[in-house]
Amino acid sequence: MANVSRTKKPLKVRYNFGIVLLGVIIIFGVVFYRYMKSTTLEEVLSEDREIYVPSFASILGNDDEEEEDNSVATADADSESEESEPSEIINPVPESEAVSSDYLDSCVFIGDSITYGLSSYGLVSSSSVYASVSMSIAKIETEEIETQYGTMTVLDALEESQPENIYVMLGTNGAAWLSVDDMYDYFTSFMKKLMNKCPDSEIYIISVPPVTSDKESSVETPISNSDLDSFNELLLEYANDKSLHYLDVNSYLKDGGSSLPSSYAENDGVHLKYSTYELFIDYILTHVAG
Repeated sequence: MANVSRTKKPLKVRYNFGIVLLGVIIIFGVVFYRYMKSTTLEEVLSEDREIYVPSFASILGNDDEEEEDNSVATADADSESEESEPSEIINPVPESEAVSSDYLDSCVFIGDSITYGLSSYGLVSSSSVYASVSMSIAKIETEEIETQYGTMTVLDALEESQPENIYVMLGTNGAAWLSVDDMYDYFTSFMKKLMNKCPDSEIYIISVPPVTSDKESSVETPISNSDLDSFNELLLEYANDKSLHYLDVNSYLKDGGSSLPSSYAENDGVHLKYSTYELFIDYILTHVAG
């Protein structure tokens, strides 16, 4: 029998693909971990970097909207803070360096017969005096007067003229028969409408002048200085509450006493002499709010 030589076939090595893939992943993970730990993390820790944490809005693509909303909210808060701050008003208005008499051209004076005397004596232009002899605190909203715009109420004239400065002195004509509370109600009602008509005007409330001691004790229509003082105190409180200016002419004309000196007054003990009006104008010009 012949010898048959057999050639041995090489052994086939079978690989499990799943095991190989798992090994590759493990090796890659270890290498990546060591790289991140030794390089990236060390760089982050070694540098003073601000870590950005994205907001939910930025993830959705609304980051600009969120920033805009925050800016608006901040602006609104600042605006509310500014509006809540009261304006700096010092009352009674303190004495200051005298301004020129030309200042009076920028003013309107409102009142009754006491105020009317400013124009009748020629100290203030008649076009700047919204008053009449018969005007009273009870009729200030309804009684018509002669103005450069025609015959109309004080409020209508103010709406037409829009003066830079407004001076209001009301109460003398009414103090003899009205209570302090009634006068205050009439006054505040008028002032509310005045401020609505002239929102940009500087407004001065002038205290009601005193009367002489003879007028206080007169049998016919006496006027009490203590009532006038009480009314003026309410006017000061009102001026402070509404951030308006207040001029204490009452104390100035008392000249250190408790009533109007007889030398300052006409025979009726109420109306002022020309020389007293000059003092009145001097007081106005040396008590202009800055």
